[in-house]
Amino acid sequence: MPDGLIIMKYNERKGPDIQAQYPEGKLKISNETLMHIFNLHAFTEPGLASLSVDRVNIATYYSGKETDYFIILVLNLLENPDDFEEKLVEISKEILKDLENKEFINLLPSLFKKVSKSSK
Repeated sequence: MPDGLIIMKYNERKGPDIQAQYPEGKLKISNETLMHIFNLHAFTEPGLASLSVDRVNIATYYSGKETDYFIILVLNLLENPDDFEEKLVEISKEILKDLENKEFINLLPSLFKKVSKSSK
């Protein structure tokens, strides 16, 4: 089961800015790791990517330059990011639907549960 879900927006002045996370306050992701995620997507179209950093695997969905949101699924070292791709895309679209009202914050527990069920 994944360790958590992070919603990050890139801010030109501040850098990576965590908008929300689930479970709240339990994930310890360094600013350096968040910058790795940003750089991974820096010259790409919207879509998926994955990386391994500091004993965790990370699957991430990038919304594109227009909104600059990153939906980050934090996995343990034994989990394969590929196993979560389909559900991560699905929940990312739900999150990105209503960014202005930040309605996605209330949906994070159910979205996390949905993506967690996708592991094989």
